[in-house]
Formats: sequence, structure tokens, C-alpha cells
Amino acid sequence: MSTHLYAFGSVCRGEIDRGSDVDLLACVDGPAPHIDPEKYSIYRHDRVRALWNEGNPFAWHLHLESKLLFSSDGEDFLTELGRPGRYRHFGSDARKFRTLFDQSYAALNESVRCTTFHLSCIFLAIRNSATCYSLAQERPVFSRNSPFLVEPALIMDEAAFAILTRARLLSTRGFGENLSAEEVARTQKAVETVPSWMDLLWSQAAS
Repeated sequence: MSTHLYAFGSVCRGEIDRGSDVDLLACVDGPAPHIDPEKYSIYRHDRVRALWNEGNPFAWHLHLESKLLFSSDGEDFLTELGRPGRYRHFGSDARKFRTLFDQSYAALNESVRCTTFHLSCIFLAIRNSATCYSLAQERPVFSRNSPFLVEPALIMDEAAFAILTRARLLSTRGFGENLSAEEVARTQKAVETVPSWMDLLWSQAAS
């Protein structure tokens, strides 16, 4: 069986801090019971090729930010795939992440329960909106700070955005200090600028 193992994400772009982990990918051409799915994202070669052909954001992520760790056949499977196809799904992805933001923001305003989870979802909606927009503009940015690295950039208190990032790490990895009520309130106020920014991304992408 042909197996190719990669690292990808923040460790490959040098965006490392105490909350970083190492994202690992296994590309295989058959069943791989010896590979731990708790440690690796496992994809069949055919599935990866399909993602490449459709210009999927994950394909672009791997194309730009992955490093080969092991190859059973001496080949670099991802490199040999070349450049992924053009990303063409900003419209549907933008609507999906706007819905995620709206629902999470409404839930945050309605209850003091699960605030870390709701802020984590808000972070995901903001970061992924920026990343998908950057792909639509053919200037891909996968940094966690992508909302500030696209044009138009998000106008938002960067300290509040750092709280959103902490919420994401707390929610997904259990890492970091719990958020205070004051931090939640500060961030809740700061994200009021997000819907107009998302609308602006939409109009820019459509023009």
C-alpha cells in the first residue's frame, strides 16, 4: 500500500505559539488500520485528487502549507498533483459562514451559557470568511489572522480578536485560561462590526 504522511497548518507557516498543535495528514490508497485517526486526518488518494480538481480550500491549504514527512514509494504525492483547480464556491461558503456568525452571535446575546463555544464559532466564521475571500481573489491566506490580512481588512479591536482566538483554543483543545465575563462582554461588543465587513467582502467578490 502506498502511504504519504504530511504535516500542515500553523507549524509549516511558522505561526506557532503555546496553543499550537501539529496537524498531520495521511494520504493512502487503501485501508489503513495501522494509522491512528485520532492523530492523523486520513484521506484516500482518489479523494485528495477530487479535492484538488474542485479547488477545495483544503486542497489549497495543503498545496501552500504542507511538508512531506514520509513516503513509502519515494514520491511526494501532493507536490505531483500540481496546482489545485480554481476555487469557485465563495458564494455558498460565504452564506454558510454568515449563517454561522449570525446564529452564534444571537445565541451569545440570548444566554450567558456556553459563551466560549459561541465565541469559538464566531472566530471560525470570521477567519473562514476571510480565507475563502482570499481564495476567491486568488491571493490565498490561511493564517489565523487572515481577517486582518485581506483587503478590505476587518476593522476590529485586535485584543478582542485575540480573545476570540483563545475561545477557539479553549473550545477545541481545552488549552488556555478561561474567559472572564468582562472579556466576553468586550468581544461581544467588538464583533458588531463583522456583518458589515462580511457584506463588503461579498460585494467585492461579486464585482
